[in-house]
Amino acid sequence: MNAGCRPCMETTDRQKLLYEISKIDFVLKELNLYLDTHPYDQQAMASFRQYNTLKNKLVKDYTEKYGPLVLSCVDMDSREWKWAIQDWPWEGGYN
Repeated sequence: MNAGCRPCMETTDRQKLLYEISKIDFVLKELNLYLDTHPYDQQAMASFRQYNTLKNKLVKDYTEKYGPLVLSCVDMDSREWKWAIQDWPWEGGYN
């Protein structure tokens, strides 16, 4: 395999992870809306907890590999504000 293809593979992995996060986020928003009108539905609440745990894990994985995706994941012990210096997912410059 050519070393020049590695960034292509990383881009694909990054895009896949972002896509998974966005799918889980959509499910959470829908469950949130449902629970607003059905606040005692135990099955929906269990599903919300399950998907929320999964989203938190995926966001943590993304943060470890590519930098913070949300402000709550910014490393406050770092000597630099990584939030401002990372490549944004929509910029396409995955270095």
